Amino acid sequence: MLKISENKVKVYLNRLHNKGVILRTTKGMYKAYADMTVLRQQQLTNPPTLLHGILLECSLFPKVTKHPQGTPPKGIVCYVDDSLKAWLLAHDFGYRGDNYSWNRFLWWENRRISVSVFRTGKLNIYISSTKHPLSYPEFELLLSFLDGFFSEVAPFKDRRVVKLKEVGLAKDFKELRLEGLKSVSLRAFKNSWARIYYKDDQQLTRVEHHLVLDMSLDDALKSLSILTNPVNYVEQLVGRVDEKRDVA
Repeated sequence: MLKISENKVKVYLNRLHNKGVILRTTKGMYKAYADMTVLRQQQLTNPPTLLHGILLECSLFPKVTKHPQGTPPKGIVCYVDDSLKAWLLAHDFGYRGDNYSWNRFLWWENRRISVSVFRTGKLNIYISSTKHPLSYPEFELLLSFLDGFFSEVAPFKDRRVVKLKEVGLAKDFKELRLEGLKSVSLRAFKNSWARIYYKDDQQLTRVEHHLVLDMSLDDALKSLSILTNPVNYVEQLVGRVDEKRDVA
């Protein structure tokens, strides 16, 4: 470990003060201001916020019908109309009798997506992506892919009717290590927990916060845009204020 004497520290601080890099508030006390462009360059200390563990829910078009005698007995295939059943079979969905659902996996940019269609008329989409967490722009591209895939059976393009049920926010630190332990977890609420752990396969430390929600995808996208890129959001707000001043 590098050791620097107190006298050398005082000399370095005095030189920085004389160059105008830092300010001396009182004797022995200094402060500095970080420029926004510098902060953006410091990816080590402020890595991007990434998304994983995403659960989306959407109602299908009205193609699921009730069984004539109420709940269908075990062994009876999920009661859907012929067009939806044909679409499910054509897209390689398999049927599970234990929960009356049709299921399959999709792949997008090395991310596995679990899709389930239930007899209640609900479409559930779970995006794990723990090995390849998503940036906000990547999440938008993935949603565009899902828009096209489900266009025949669900109004997925309408972000107001799609629900975000779960999401994990993660920051990956490549230079941060946990000494003497592998994971630290904190569950503050029933629908929220945080964890810090070391990922051996990627050789980095992940700080994540997982939320269980029930909000429209339209509202969620606005929030996630701010959470994943707060610097740009602040700059946009400043720009809007400046524009208003110029107009005035």
